[in-house]
Amino acid sequence: MRYSRCTLRIVMHLLAGALLVVLAACYPKYDWRQVTVGDGRVRAVLPDKPHTSERDLEFEGHPITFVLTSASVEGILFTIGYAALPPALQEDEAARARLLQRTQASLYQNLGVDPPARLPAAGERFSVTGMGQGRSLQIEALIWTTRDALIEGLVVGPADALPLAEINEFLRELAPDLRPGPRPDQF
Repeated sequence: MRYSRCTLRIVMHLLAGALLVVLAACYPKYDWRQVTVGDGRVRAVLPDKPHTSERDLEFEGHPITFVLTSASVEGILFTIGYAALPPALQEDEAARARLLQRTQASLYQNLGVDPPARLPAAGERFSVTGMGQGRSLQIEALIWTTRDALIEGLVVGPADALPLAEINEFLRELAPDLRPGPRPDQF
């Protein structure tokens, strides 16, 4: 039986398409890779190639540079935030507590939600659901301070589509040796 060139081309294109589908299935959506931030002071894992940005902020008259290392998979943003604290804040435990509370409250406010009267303890995992970018968003977060730094782990995405297993993996691996209290394995 003899096939025409046109038929052979169609068969080759179908085989090539099938091969691409098979190869795509071999590559996981979440390609976890270990990263360090804060000059190696914080370890974490991100689900894709990380990108870093900086924001200059001011807290009670002190300049702070907040470094955000992030990766996004299917519209879900995984972020590690790290800010080295200036000497005056390193020496002031009460100011570090206020910085932690202001950072936590800002996540609620960013989604148009009033912060609760009692904010989470340092290193306690919490969730915020509200409106952002014209849709319902959810933030899963861990934030704490050490004497030298403010550290946060955030996952942001559509409120109805956050991948719980991947969020748990990300937050579980975030600087476990620096986080106060027990390690939250699940929310």
